[in-house]
Amino acid sequence: NKTFPLSIHGKYRVATENTIFAMPETKIGLFPDVGGTWWIPRLKLYRDRQRKGVVGGVGNYLALTGARLKGDDLIYAGIATHFIPSERLNELKLALIDATNNSTQSLGDCVAGVLMSFHDEKVNVDLDKAFLSKNRKEIDQAFDGKQSVEDIVSTLESVKSDSQFAKTTLDTLKQMSPTSLKVTFEALIRGSKVQSIEEALDMEYRMSQAFMRKGSDFYEGIRAALVDKCGEPQWNPSSLEGVTNGFVDKFFDDLGDRELCLSGGSSKL
Repeated sequence: NKTFPLSIHGKYRVATENTIFAMPETKIGLFPDVGGTWWIPRLKLYRDRQRKGVVGGVGNYLALTGARLKGDDLIYAGIATHFIPSERLNELKLALIDATNNSTQSLGDCVAGVLMSFHDEKVNVDLDKAFLSKNRKEIDQAFDGKQSVEDIVSTLESVKSDSQFAKTTLDTLKQMSPTSLKVTFEALIRGSKVQSIEEALDMEYRMSQAFMRKGSDFYEGIRAALVDKCGEPQWNPSSLEGVTNGFVDKFFDDLGDRELCLSGGSSKL
């Protein structure tokens, strides 16, 4: 979904049975941007919305692995707010136009009512069969509360003999840029501590400038995926162990007079 990075910050987000969502940035040597460091650490899953403080490992899992999700997973994860069959989208469009033209309510109120009248979760979505739901225990076991990407990998390695999920996830992580994995993980930790999306965007701008440096994995990821299309990037460093804490910290260095300063310049995470 190419519009997702922007639409996630909206109040209403509609999924259909055809919706496919992913954040594949670590596979091209980048990180989940456009406010990803703000919303991912705050992802509130459908079944946990009333439980204060419950976040779990799904956000880390999605950001690091770039897992592809369908509509039922998006409802489960709270990424989509409404599920509407694709065959009714044109009808929905007309209903929204009619409601906004004729309603005396505020725009948000009339939109909410229309969306709920089309929302068809009980008929078309079985949350218990969603991928995230079926694998939630293992996702949380591996990705929740860990101190490093290495801890995540170690946990997956320890159970891979008995878990197809662990095997598949390890194979996926091995394809990703080690730098992107560790910088993304650190960014999610820092992003969980910021007080506003503006602070998160200031931080992401610093990160983006570091990823644009000559020799960055981002150039290599784009080469392998879009230019040569070989699918075999040569990451540098080539292992998690080679990506030191000092190397990661440089992605968050202050830019001086090139700071974005959306938050007024007070955030130096």
